[in-house]
Amino acid sequence: MKRFGIVGAGIIATSHKRALQGNSSCELIAVCDIVAEKAEQIAEGTNARVYTDYKVMQEAEQLDAVILNLPHFLHKEVSIYFLERRIAVLVEKPMANSVEECDAMIEASKKTKTPLAIGHVQRYYESYRKLKELIENETLGKLCLMTETRNVDYFNEKRPRWFLNKKQAGGGIVMNYGAHTLDKLFYTTGLKVESVTAAGQNLLTDDDVEATAQIFLKLSGGVSAAFTYCGCHVPSQYDTYFYFTDGVAHIRGGLELWISERGSEFQKADLDFEKDTFVPQLEEFLKLMDGEESEAVTPEYGREVISVLERAFRQIEG
Repeated sequence: MKRFGIVGAGIIATSHKRALQGNSSCELIAVCDIVAEKAEQIAEGTNARVYTDYKVMQEAEQLDAVILNLPHFLHKEVSIYFLERRIAVLVEKPMANSVEECDAMIEASKKTKTPLAIGHVQRYYESYRKLKELIENETLGKLCLMTETRNVDYFNEKRPRWFLNKKQAGGGIVMNYGAHTLDKLFYTTGLKVESVTAAGQNLLTDDDVEATAQIFLKLSGGVSAAFTYCGCHVPSQYDTYFYFTDGVAHIRGGLELWISERGSEFQKADLDFEKDTFVPQLEEFLKLMDGEESEAVTPEYGREVISVLERAFRQIEG
């Protein structure tokens, strides 16, 4: 039985809790958040004890692993704390705020020989698993280019304020959603980034993070990718297109996969929409902990995502 702790009791912690409860080889024994009431809500229905200090939690519990759901600027510090005590870490994306921070986390994992994985959960969507098959089998021919448009009222009152602080979040809409976009691109294609061009700004608020941005990537194999993000007061939109020599794959809202072959009308793919993506993510993390072959996202991969985002931010920030 693997003994888990959750550090950070935000919305996403509920999904991790559900995955842990559904796995017979795991037990949630501790939940930590600086707001005790939030930790208590996640611990409800389990035997987990509640803490407001992750160091006190570690000293009091015999932990095998922790899942970290924290503001981005804390990822490095808290990950290294647990890695140095040989407690496996699954940290939510983005891995950290900079390549330098990622390197420190990787070094701690290697030095202590302790597993470290990054929570890029959208790769477990059935839409992207199926898309990966289409690309590998060249079902629609050769991949030519990819586009994604992600529009959302990003600065709404429900968003925690740390998301709007550059030092804490690492960036705005690009840091938050761009990490997902790059993961989906890298996961499905296996391509490498050769060049990055980006522009962005914030004409909406006085916060020091971008509200809008566009990014263009040149990839290996002559493939290109373009992303548009708008966090202003606009209707929500989440559309991803992969264009091939013999067709198009359109992913709507991250979940629905629609396919057009040789100019035909789009047809909706038959996918399992009931699958909880946090379940396979946990299963792969457990394999990593047991030294088995695993699809868990490596810290080196997480670092590459941050590297591309850093290159984009250098241009966005001038």
